[in-house]
Amino acid sequence: MDLNRSLDPSDDEGSILDVPETPPFVVVHGGSTVRSSQGAQQSNPGSRLSLHFSGGQESGGGGHTPLCWRDGRFSDWAVQVGEKSYSLHAFLLARASLFFESHMSVAARTAAEENVPATRGSDLTDVLPHSCHSAFEDALDFIYSENQAVFEAPASKALLLLKIADILGIGGLFEAMGRRIEAAFSETAPLLLEQYCRFHIPGTDDGAALRQIRDGAVELIVRKFQPFLANPEMRTALLRLPAAVLAEILEADDMLVAGEDAVFDFVAARVEENNTAVAASGCGSGAIAPSATSSECTGASFESTTSQDSGEDLDMLWLRVRWAHLSASKFAQIIAPGQRLLRPKVAMHALTVRTSRLDLGGTEAFVSIGAMAGHVPPRRPVLPPGVPPPTSTEIDFCFHYARSDQYTCGDALRSQPKRIGDVVLRVLVFPAGTDTGVARGSLSVFLEAVPQPHWPRDWEFANLRYAIACIRWPTGSGETWAAKRKSDLWTFKANRLDRGWHDFLAPGEIHRYLGPDGFVCLRGSLEPECLGRAFLLNSQAGNGSYPGPAGEAAASSASRRSWAPRATPTPSAGGAAGTGSGGGGGAGGSGVGAGGD
Repeated sequence: MDLNRSLDPSDDEGSILDVPETPPFVVVHGGSTVRSSQGAQQSNPGSRLSLHFSGGQESGGGGHTPLCWRDGRFSDWAVQVGEKSYSLHAFLLARASLFFESHMSVAARTAAEENVPATRGSDLTDVLPHSCHSAFEDALDFIYSENQAVFEAPASKALLLLKIADILGIGGLFEAMGRRIEAAFSETAPLLLEQYCRFHIPGTDDGAALRQIRDGAVELIVRKFQPFLANPEMRTALLRLPAAVLAEILEADDMLVAGEDAVFDFVAARVEENNTAVAASGCGSGAIAPSATSSECTGASFESTTSQDSGEDLDMLWLRVRWAHLSASKFAQIIAPGQRLLRPKVAMHALTVRTSRLDLGGTEAFVSIGAMAGHVPPRRPVLPPGVPPPTSTEIDFCFHYARSDQYTCGDALRSQPKRIGDVVLRVLVFPAGTDTGVARGSLSVFLEAVPQPHWPRDWEFANLRYAIACIRWPTGSGETWAAKRKSDLWTFKANRLDRGWHDFLAPGEIHRYLGPDGFVCLRGSLEPECLGRAFLLNSQAGNGSYPGPAGEAAASSASRRSWAPRATPTPSAGGAAGTGSGGGGGAGGSGVGAGGD
């Protein structure tokens, strides 16, 4: 035989390569077992054989069922966590956790040295913080998972699991939770901070990673405070933070809020929840929190569902409210008879702060009682990038618009008033429109005069040209801000307090003016050329009002007061003016009426 030539199957010398006969094997088709031979295989060389294990679980053949920590099957290691006991598997625990591996090794070595039976269990009650006990079962789910890469944990337990992984040395879980936290950090910072505060012991070091998460969460909450408040889950987490952590957040100058009213409402909600918790625990009457600390009252730490603050803790929060920049309606709540929000000394501080802002003599009169309100600036204003700050004749107002059903028709928002000359003006906004016949969902905006006690009964500021602008945020790189602006001429008087547009923005148009954090920015202004008419001495010389140019006509806010007089229509170049009860008026028309409530 020529070994250099190829072997052809038809050669007679094929017997040189003796191929043994293929032994029979079992092939399962549709549940039946048949015996195949070499001949059968050769008769159908193109067929594919399906080989299966014929001993299923139902036949007692040992089908595979993953081990589970819940049923204790084949368990050989007991774990105690608080009042709960778990029957677990030593191999899986040691493979996943450095803590369990070390504990088991020490137990085995000790038993060998002392010639006693080895301990087959671990007590984690004092190893893990009490607040982490509820998340231990989620850690077991990870340890027992056959595909840990797809393990998911709720945001409300992510940091607790990271802490467990750090203590027990579960590297895979630590990395998985690290990725989970990093991916959702910008949306769940309040939840993460609340979890951190549950297990953190003041004065101790939780490690660089956890400190970084804590500091990053505080910084992000400051930058997105009001947007987080619009999310119920995040708001609940913020309300549960310790008073010291909240004070650190609330004292920031650059905390993102539309106005100080949002800070007041948040602290008031915290106080109300605290008073409810105090009343439920039987520690007080449910009014202002007592001076006793929560641990003295209930023996519980912050890990309880609802924290209880001492009176000093609540005072610390109230002192972070910038009373000089609070709206009149909110301030009225803290000076109302029988108010249950502030203790007397804090209410006195708020009154002093407010008064010192109005006293032209400066702060000397208030130094003796410690009020230095004039040195507390307002929060950082919310403005699109590139927009200049308001001038002395401009009034800025922004509000947070999280969703279309956040406001109902007729809900009114007002800016802080601003004195321009003698006239005091503020921006009046109806985020869901007025009930005067305009399309529901319109944005209604007005400029409103705020009567002062020293004004004469027949006060009047005649022929003031004003403007209102809604500022649009840049939407892309290189784009600058823009604004939709409307102007009008109006005489403000006692029965004509405001003027503006019921349909400043059409329904749905507001979304074009939302900032990245959900804020809408408005700017009202008086034109500089009419500044001389903003003084009472000169304003009395006015001789009526001009209803505005043709086009998009202005109107008063609503004319919903029962005592509002009906004005006599005044002809104009653009057409006849209507009355306030007629809503915003049509093109060329102008609605006139009393100011809105």
